[in-house]
Amino acid sequence: MKYQIVGYGSLLSHKSLQETLQNKHFHPVIVKGYKRIFNVMDCSSKNPDVLNLKKSKNHFFNGVLFEVNDKELAELKKREDCYNLEETKCYDFKTKKPLGKCLLCIDHHLAIDHHHKNPNKGYFILCREAAYHISKKFGLLWDKTTFTSKNEKISDWIKEHKEYNTLR
Repeated sequence: MKYQIVGYGSLLSHKSLQETLQNKHFHPVIVKGYKRIFNVMDCSSKNPDVLNLKKSKNHFFNGVLFEVNDKELAELKKREDCYNLEETKCYDFKTKKPLGKCLLCIDHHLAIDHHHKNPNKGYFILCREAAYHISKKFGLLWDKTTFTSKNEKISDWIKEHKEYNTLR
């Protein structure tokens, strides 16, 4: 069977994804009804904080759509072990036309630490650089649709945290 997966954090990065799956073609998409946010409590404790999604009818985010088979889905589930798969709809990034159903990796046990100062710098840079690698327009939208654990848009937050901005 074939499954359509949307990557929205480290899965935006071909290099990061290749640690788990090889040679995936990315199609930029929009997903409505979710807010992308850094949450600090990765249940595996291998990362100090990760990107996650929270249902929100007033938000949307951009990501990349890629296809996996049953074996690849099993590998992806191992990698994203704290996340559940949730089905939703996605839309073409450029045309906004519906592309059909897709799967998102979501940890429904959102353990957002609202007192956490900043996202993990290495993880943040990996995700943001991958978004801008897709296109400048894609990266700018990633900044506008990604939030810190203190509910700050990255597009605003980055102005005060220049040490995180590697895209000069």
